[in-house]
Amino acid sequence: MVIQLNKTVDNEDIDESTFHCGIDDGSKHVGIAIVQKCKTKNKVVFKGQIEQRQDVKHLMDIRRGYRRYRRSYKGYRPARFDNRRNSKRIERIAPSIKQKRDAVLRVINKLKQWIRISKITLEDVMIDIRVLTEGKKLYSWQYQQSNRLDENLRKAVLLRDDFTCMECDKTNCVLEVHHIVPRRLKGADSINSYHSL
Repeated sequence: MVIQLNKTVDNEDIDESTFHCGIDDGSKHVGIAIVQKCKTKNKVVFKGQIEQRQDVKHLMDIRRGYRRYRRSYKGYRPARFDNRRNSKRIERIAPSIKQKRDAVLRVINKLKQWIRISKITLEDVMIDIRVLTEGKKLYSWQYQQSNRLDENLRKAVLLRDDFTCMECDKTNCVLEVHHIVPRRLKGADSINSYHSL
């Protein structure tokens, strides 16, 4: 298909307003918005969401299994270990993370073909929520340990509150676990949003 353009736009008629792109990065979903900076009010010209793939690690494990199976049946070759040069290079990024970064860059490069993006802003979370909840600086291995007292939220809240009512300080009574802010009022669903009554 061929498109023939009959109208010529003069240089003084070209829109010189700037377009800023904002990216809200996440492991499952990535939000992208492009805002046109106008004289009176900024205008959103594009917004979308990227759904990231979640099967890359599983596919890499399958590939690793095929490779090990194939090599184990090559009896004429000596066994080789620790010979994956690509996985040992400096500043290597895991494939599951790399494909997510590449997916975002592909979308941005495609949008740049259609819109003159002058600035890209990436949301960077600078608050360590785990440090705030624990009240102290954690070691790297402590982030891998769950901070929940129990998998059952009700039991975890009772253990945290030492089986004491938070309103009247009674113990040795039947306790219920309730939201501090009700769900109908957009209350959260984490251990910090419950208390014992």
